Amino acid sequence: MSHARVPSRLTLAASLALLGVYAHADDTALPVVNVTAEHRSEDLQKTPLAISAFDEQTLDDKQIRSVRDLSGQVPNLTLSRQSISYSAQTYGIRGIGETDPIQEAAVAVYADDLYIPRAISSMLDFNDVERVEVLRGPQGTLYGRNSSAGAIRVITRDPNQETRGFVELGAGNYNAQNGRVLISGPLVDNALFASFSAIRLSRDGTVSNPTRGKDVNNVDIQSYRGKLRYKPEDSPWDVQLTLAGTFDRGDTTSYSPFDANGHFDKFKSYSSLDPKNRLDQGSSVLRALYAIDDHLNVKSVTAWSSFNQPVDYDNSGQATLIQNNLILYKQNYATQEFQLNGDYDAFSFSTGLYLYRERFDADRDNLTYSIPRNRVIGQGQYSTTNTESYALYGQGTYKITPQLSLIAGLRFTREHKNFEFTNYAINTDRQITGTNFAAESSKSWQSTSPKLGFEYAWTPHLNQYAYVAKGFKAGGYDNRAPTRAAAEQAFSPEDVTTWETGLKGDFFDQRLRANVALFYNDYKDLQTNAYDPALGVSLRTNVGQAHTYGVELETLTALSRDLQLTANLGYLESQYDDFQNASGAGVDANGKHLVFSPRWNASVGLNYTIPAGLPGTWLAGTDAQFQTKSWANALNDDIQQVPQQTFWNANTRYISGDGHWTTTLAVKNLLDRAYPQSVGYVPSSGARYYSVNDPRTVLLSVRYDL
Repeated sequence: MSHARVPSRLTLAASLALLGVYAHADDTALPVVNVTAEHRSEDLQKTPLAISAFDEQTLDDKQIRSVRDLSGQVPNLTLSRQSISYSAQTYGIRGIGETDPIQEAAVAVYADDLYIPRAISSMLDFNDVERVEVLRGPQGTLYGRNSSAGAIRVITRDPNQETRGFVELGAGNYNAQNGRVLISGPLVDNALFASFSAIRLSRDGTVSNPTRGKDVNNVDIQSYRGKLRYKPEDSPWDVQLTLAGTFDRGDTTSYSPFDANGHFDKFKSYSSLDPKNRLDQGSSVLRALYAIDDHLNVKSVTAWSSFNQPVDYDNSGQATLIQNNLILYKQNYATQEFQLNGDYDAFSFSTGLYLYRERFDADRDNLTYSIPRNRVIGQGQYSTTNTESYALYGQGTYKITPQLSLIAGLRFTREHKNFEFTNYAINTDRQITGTNFAAESSKSWQSTSPKLGFEYAWTPHLNQYAYVAKGFKAGGYDNRAPTRAAAEQAFSPEDVTTWETGLKGDFFDQRLRANVALFYNDYKDLQTNAYDPALGVSLRTNVGQAHTYGVELETLTALSRDLQLTANLGYLESQYDDFQNASGAGVDANGKHLVFSPRWNASVGLNYTIPAGLPGTWLAGTDAQFQTKSWANALNDDIQQVPQQTFWNANTRYISGDGHWTTTLAVKNLLDRAYPQSVGYVPSSGARYYSVNDPRTVLLSVRYDL
């Protein structure tokens, strides 16, 4: 599929959609989708920012069962289909993201009111999810923890007076076994409510390892969530305690080596290392809402979370030792947020105070075969990063006329980090034999980030917005520093100025929904990693200047009462403007594309209610995602090119006439395509390796609802 044919196919899909609209002029209009991106419930079409929303029905129709299943579904959202482990996930929006899983992300991820700072434990499986929202652009004037690229919010249902529950069991190829359960309802009528949900997922390995004589990349995960909610009838109080835990015992990802021409064995790895992984993650969140009156409320969120994850993985995927990584990651953090939210006829606002404190430990042992020295070199990199941050933020919307509203926001952030680092010499038994160097450093940063914009209602069903905003991500330290000087040198904060305008419209008696956004991002001191051939490692650094711009189109069309078409398109231009020494002294990446930033990405999907005359409801759905090539390094070298890729999924469901039973057959990656999701290349050793997406998977599940 060439670049030129992508827009034409989307145009064809849109034309078919319009024909369908005219042919079925008496059918039901598209439903209103409400979101809470601005801390109040409002129509998605009247929310003045680029946001993609997936309600419970849409998640079921597309069989989106986890955050990773959002890959390809949102314009200019880059979400790798494979990561270092099942429960870890990296994200990018509009060309900006964090490829290093131990750095704090540029895309903020929230599970209800819990902020998840790093890729580790951020791959959320869905159970009793009410809605997923993907917000594009800086969100610092609306949310406690700053996010310069955007945010992903997974919102689960709160328990209430309604008694609900289900049990779902599934089985599939690669010996997949899935279980989901929920029970929710009142403990004391109209006053005290509770819910409990659990997920158990397992699957054998999908990658063959002839060296070890077994399959690897298996899945073995458990996740639990409990909520206790106190909300007496006719009381201004709504208090909820949420306890959650995730336990991942699946493999770390095994990589596939490739040759100089990019050829690799499909779904094969040859590593001799046991891919160890043992994530234990837990959290508690206390949320208290107090309604002062019908227009004004106060919200407090007190949260704590922690994880412990030992992991062993082999970068190269080869039987001989090139580089083994034997790591222990530990994190614990606490947050406190206070909000005052108001919603009046002419004026609505949200203001907040946010406190954040975190300790992150990375104990990393590397065993690397050194070709120049013809022996295994061992070193241990033990680091602790302590972060303290606070922020004041607020955003308001004032209605100047019934059609025109002014948007203004402001955020102040101050952040301090202490960093301790020790580099040990170790032997092949991982025993410390000496200290190479030790370092300690600390630094503070602060930023004031404004937002100014407007929204205008051209008609009751056509709205436009525009804004300019600044985003900020604090600086930090290199957890993999190879020298004392590198450990003591903090990298700089990342700043972005974003210009965006968008149109949101419902047309043809609300049977066609079309939203378009145009954006430009100007980045200063973009945080990234750069390979230094003199040291043979990547260093944490800053890009002097970079920019991205593009267009995003999202459409939903009711072709008939029973048939809906979705068609989305993203166009992205990204460029390093000033990236000196991107791969050693004198090697610049000026004019190159940002990493993992495909120029085109598109998706199309159909969902059909089959008129079979059965006592229940029979549904079928299919969707496809496409993206053009991108690069895994700043120099855009051919050897680190991520090729263009297309994925196709399909599913069918039958819901019994009484609504209690649902049987689903879902197929992911129907064509069984194997594409590199990331690329690793180490010039000093010649190691070349891919991480590859999952093969075709088939899952048959049966669900019973109370």
